[in-house]
Amino acid sequence: MTKPTNLDITNKTAFEQSVYAEFPTSLHEHVEHDLFYHSEDLFEGKMTMLEFKADVLKTARWHEESEAQLQADKATFEGVRRLLAEGVFENGQHAAELAQEIEQGEGSLLARFIWAQPVRDPFDAAVSFLAWKHTKALVELEAAFDINLDKFRDANEPDFFCTSESNMSLINFSVMSQ
Repeated sequence: MTKPTNLDITNKTAFEQSVYAEFPTSLHEHVEHDLFYHSEDLFEGKMTMLEFKADVLKTARWHEESEAQLQADKATFEGVRRLLAEGVFENGQHAAELAQEIEQGEGSLLARFIWAQPVRDPFDAAVSFLAWKHTKALVELEAAFDINLDKFRDANEPDFFCTSESNMSLINFSVMSQ
């Protein structure tokens, strides 16, 4: 909330300049934001200066919290990058999926997933992302082909997913129409 700004208020109206004068320079970017939405109400007396000040402080806190969240998200993303570089993910397919996401950077699905989740541990974030992505694929298959894969989801024995013919026949993978 105390970040200095270089906002030039000399080209503002006298009313706007008087509003800016009520705040330290570090809050001027937030004053500008709130003036955009509330200047008419403030000017016409529909909003008091006390209410405006409270709104500016609320905006500044929100901005500060958002910036802290962004930094935490970036740290988690970088943590996944480090884990990948250290070879923590031994499964080649999982490592390749994560590497592809890392290459895409902050606009990747992984980065957006991290933003949307409260997970801060990079390993937990990576594993949760992989689980979400693979579950998402099942849901998309169900929707695309109007099928139900619940029997497939219920299969949890490792032998069911081996490649030998005998193990492949242990579970009925047939799909049911919804």
